[in-house]
Amino acid sequence: MRAIFLHRSCNSNCRQHYTLWDSCMRDPRPSTMTATATTRRILVITLSNIGDAAMTTPVLAALHAQYPDACIDLVCDPRSSALFAPCPYIGQLFVRNKQSGWRGYLQLISALRQTRYDIVVDLRTDFLVYLLRARRRLKKHSNASTLHMHSVEKHLLAVRTLVGHCLPNAELWASEQDAQVVVTQFPLSGRWLAIGPGANFAGKVWPVERYAAVANALKADFDGVVLLGGQADEALATQFVAQATLPVYNACGGLTLPQSYALLRQCHFYLGNDSGLGHIAAAAGLTTLTLFGPGSPVRYRPWSPRASVIQDPQQDILGITVQSVVAKLQSLLMSAG
Repeated sequence: MRAIFLHRSCNSNCRQHYTLWDSCMRDPRPSTMTATATTRRILVITLSNIGDAAMTTPVLAALHAQYPDACIDLVCDPRSSALFAPCPYIGQLFVRNKQSGWRGYLQLISALRQTRYDIVVDLRTDFLVYLLRARRRLKKHSNASTLHMHSVEKHLLAVRTLVGHCLPNAELWASEQDAQVVVTQFPLSGRWLAIGPGANFAGKVWPVERYAAVANALKADFDGVVLLGGQADEALATQFVAQATLPVYNACGGLTLPQSYALLRQCHFYLGNDSGLGHIAAAAGLTTLTLFGPGSPVRYRPWSPRASVIQDPQQDILGITVQSVVAKLQSLLMSAG
């Protein structure tokens, strides 16, 4: 896979930028092409946040299953690029950086217009799709009928005319090298509980002392805890370790996204806030329990039949008790056997 990063600097002058913009506007080329076995080049414009990006992978899986010989390129965000980099059937990875401004945006358009795509699938719903050379354009749409639909189902609606009524699982990837790094650093054996104590804003974060209390209450069910998250979660991890009464591996801030996925595949169960890690854990095949504060579990829960959620009726993360989480986990463990 070749990743193309588009940066703030640009050597082209303004006249060249305006010429490119004008050519884009004169060449939207809508099409009524019927998808056939001749489809060779597909572009998918995906989302930014880790969880949102993970929920677009069923679309990639469906397209790859329908067109196994097609090259699928991807437009993504710097945050989610590492998530897609190990995918074996992605061709070029175009990384769109919002901080690069209009010059970076025009560079991106110029790079993308080097290829005339058979199909462009826009899951981001911005103007970019209309500026590209494509025989067919498909977009995600929002209306009253999709208001209470899971995001994955909504994404798949955009490609239903190509792939039919299918509901693939979310899938992620890790290289053999990443898997080996994880096995070396975290030699897990037995049943390990993975916990993601962080989230992207405070209203989604369940108090870390409650996570420690849950883990301590279930120490007879697990051999230890694996903490996952980014550098911003390191302070939470330190607090957890200080209060835990069972073995803890602290991986917060120390792993890439593919390595986190590889580590989750070694765990038995995942517990965490509404964050990208829950979606990664679901893609890894774990039974998951996500604690929701604000937000819609109907639309944003991890995409898996083994995914459960708890949400306070007032959508207050602090309204979720330790006792309710312990009881739910014990029930899920009994069901899993």
